[in-house]
Amino acid sequence: NYTKYSSMLRGVKKFLNQEKLALEISKQYDVDKVDFLYEPDHTSFDIFYLGKKREFGLTLHVPLFYDDSLHYLKRLMKFYTFNPYTGKGFYTRFFYNQYVKRKYIRLLKEIKPTFVAGVSEGPLADTNLNKFGIKTELLIPGNAFDPELLKYRNRGKEEYIIFWSRLNQDKGLPELPDILKMMSRKVKLIIAGKFFDRYNERVFWNKVKKYGLEVEYLGFLPRDRLNEVVSKAKLFIYPSHVDGFSLVVLEALALGTPVIAYDIPAIRSVYGRLKAVKIVKEFDKARIAEEASKILSLREKEIEDLMNDEELMRFLNLYSSWDNVASAVKKIIEKYSSS
Repeated sequence: NYTKYSSMLRGVKKFLNQEKLALEISKQYDVDKVDFLYEPDHTSFDIFYLGKKREFGLTLHVPLFYDDSLHYLKRLMKFYTFNPYTGKGFYTRFFYNQYVKRKYIRLLKEIKPTFVAGVSEGPLADTNLNKFGIKTELLIPGNAFDPELLKYRNRGKEEYIIFWSRLNQDKGLPELPDILKMMSRKVKLIIAGKFFDRYNERVFWNKVKKYGLEVEYLGFLPRDRLNEVVSKAKLFIYPSHVDGFSLVVLEALALGTPVIAYDIPAIRSVYGRLKAVKIVKEFDKARIAEEASKILSLREKEIEDLMNDEELMRFLNLYSSWDNVASAVKKIIEKYSSS
């Protein structure tokens, strides 16, 4: 227990020094001759100090903070349980958000960005930047996949469901066995990736054993092998609660595999118009099970038709190049730059 809490305290101390470190780093750079500062993936406070006397913009891949604290707490209590190995739980995540929220509200008032872009509407909506009078932009496309993935499409399907991501509570890992148990037909689940910690691993396998499910764990796979496994799956179930965009959903679509996901802002914003992505109310595991059973009952040709839909192919064309992302960023910067 001493080791566990000592580790937690070191983590807290490191975090509390984050802003101080960002301020010190910003003093090491001379930006007087820079026309416009841009941070493509905001992760720390330093852009605010670097941009104190300059126009600057940034792109969010995750929220700066969750503005609606009560709503955030209620959601956390539903999926982020106490971890006896780390001592962390929904309360540590909530207090972390409250601390960050206070820091950023002060910064947003003192050093206002010229614009804040989001890779989806999720980070922008969760942070609720409009109430601070900050101009926001939706970056389309906000991310891209390797076009080599498209070569794996239409190579046939096998009778299994795939799940790959960070194997933890944020991504709905403990809910997968519950969903499989509720389905009208038995089906094999293949999971790939690395378990976040012993707690998440134990909870998952205890449920699998209790329900008598068929689950194959492949661990962390080389990219080409992962592509093969995902492309041959009939379905990707992704009950994620925390996402700013979800590259794994994008990659599943590129590989020709339909997706079922929860209706959270990021998923709805990026994938809501696509027939190949079925979105259900968050925490409605029974509905995911129902929709999954429907997709699994489709013939291979029907899945191929779904995955070769014209709207989906246009979407994949747009999201298959980082040049398209760079062009979208350039347009936003040019829109706001006074130079």
